[in-house]
Amino acid sequence: KLVLFHKFFFEEEGFHGSRLDYYNAANSYLNRVVDDREGIPITLAVLYLDLARRIGLKFEGVGLPGHFVVRHLPAKGEPLLIDVFEGGVSLSKADAAKKVQENTGQPLREEHLQGTSPRAILVRVLNNLLAVAQRKGDREAMLRYVEGMLAVDPTLVRERGLRAMVRFETGRREAALADLEWFLETKPEGIDLEQIRRLQTHFRTQSPK
Repeated sequence: KLVLFHKFFFEEEGFHGSRLDYYNAANSYLNRVVDDREGIPITLAVLYLDLARRIGLKFEGVGLPGHFVVRHLPAKGEPLLIDVFEGGVSLSKADAAKKVQENTGQPLREEHLQGTSPRAILVRVLNNLLAVAQRKGDREAMLRYVEGMLAVDPTLVRERGLRAMVRFETGRREAALADLEWFLETKPEGIDLEQIRRLQTHFRTQSPK
């Protein structure tokens, strides 16, 4: 069944990794991935996972640093990592370690091989779109994507801080102050609350440039 599925997905339907315009935002929108038959690792994997589920194949996503793959969980035999971006090639643990090293300079750790929840996949897709918007300096798009991430997971700390800054920079002073107040109320680990208070004062007394 897996062989036939790969024939359908990669050969007949022609889904493939985007090579010439990898960082195009279209590669992170599933409707465009379906239309264009190309995408980045995570969006190709999302489509692959859903179609596989519909025909009774058990898979899960695996969010390696710098790359997203899937893992086949057969009823019998060992689980198998598969790289959808590379046309469905199987990956050994050594292959995965090499890919992580090449993409990020980091060594592969066991926690990198854990299955990724649907919520975490959504956040990762939105983070990719956020990175595209940041490269373009598009503050409104940045705000849309970071708000999406916080809607999916309100506990995100870095994204909450980023939203406070972007809200202030786009003239949304009160909303930015509300984000800073969240830090003082929840006291997330590793955050300097005095710095948050100083930032509150700055937001109240200064105008966005």
